[in-house]
Amino acid sequence: MPESHKAERRRAQKQNIAAGIGDENGRIPHRVKAEAKIAKCVICQQEFKITKSNTELKVHAENKHGKTIEVCFPGAEAIAADMQKAGGKKGKETKSESSKAKKKASTKIDLDALLD
Repeated sequence: MPESHKAERRRAQKQNIAAGIGDENGRIPHRVKAEAKIAKCVICQQEFKITKSNTELKVHAENKHGKTIEVCFPGAEAIAADMQKAGGKKGKETKSESSKAKKKASTKIDLDALLD
């Protein structure tokens, strides 16, 4: 088992470190993921990861404390809005424009034409 070319990747990282390329681990910057943004509930101090939709934060604030997301996690909505602007089309936007839905609609039109 090659273990996903682990030795080859380590060799490349060592070469990068020797050449002064990338971060302290020799990883190329475009391959390094940004750290997840964490928000802590003001009331119970429980930590959650901030996402584009913030569903976990909303559920926690409404169900556990009966408050809004801005009361429990101040600033989380603004961070999520920035993530949505930077992220491009993902999630619900791509589902509404899916090729499967377009194909289904065109098939229905074709079948209607056969009946006439």
